[in-house]
Amino acid sequence: MFKRNKIALGIFAVFYISFGAYITVNQEKIIYQPGSQDFESCRGFADAEKISHKGTRMYKKAGDNGVVVLYHGNAGSACNRVFYAKLFERAGYGYIVPEYAGYSNDMRTPTHELIKGDVQNVVSYLGINDMQSVVVIGESIGTGMASFHTSLLAPEKLLLISPFSSLTDVAQRRFWFYPAFLLVENAFDNISLLSSYQGYVTIVHGEKDAIISQKSGLKLYEYLHTSKKEFVSVEGYGHNDLFSSPIPYEVIHKVLESNRE
Repeated sequence: MFKRNKIALGIFAVFYISFGAYITVNQEKIIYQPGSQDFESCRGFADAEKISHKGTRMYKKAGDNGVVVLYHGNAGSACNRVFYAKLFERAGYGYIVPEYAGYSNDMRTPTHELIKGDVQNVVSYLGINDMQSVVVIGESIGTGMASFHTSLLAPEKLLLISPFSSLTDVAQRRFWFYPAFLLVENAFDNISLLSSYQGYVTIVHGEKDAIISQKSGLKLYEYLHTSKKEFVSVEGYGHNDLFSSPIPYEVIHKVLESNRE
């Protein structure tokens, strides 16, 4: 009996270590799930300017009231987020919607480092073109990019939709049986990235979010040092159905309209 238990324990240990190693090595493939939509042929952004700055592709349109930079979530592509652009336009804002490395028929594999480079290129583009009245919006994994952007160049306002405190926190909740700090390397830590930001921050998070727990969004909110912060809980909604509720649309409208006051 003892010998069989020892063998079983050995098999479990090998599986445990192997599975942990697999997650660690493939973490970016697990996190980033790019769609195959071609960047140039996106019909939703047909009237937008398609630009490339230092290798980062962006959809751009000018507006009278300022510019919104949108960092989208992990699945699909920037092309799937055209409904945001329509909201920005109706509020009189222009926009920049960057596409990430490895997405929209880019031949590279998405990595934290490459995507951080995209954010740096967006910040560079804003600076070179002296763009004012900037609002940064991030959704899901894009809240990491939005927070990184904010750490480099503080916007007038920041809106985070379904955010996390850190990717390590998300990994720990999902893979509770592993020490998360060993699984996630060089990822986004929103608490740290926003530690110096004193501007306006609005967080919108679904109460029933099973992908990025609302607890993670609340943790981020609690650690924000700015007094100009608001947390909006969308009761009864999760991660992928959040925009089935009218509340996120109302919040976006409120953030953009108040930015003009």
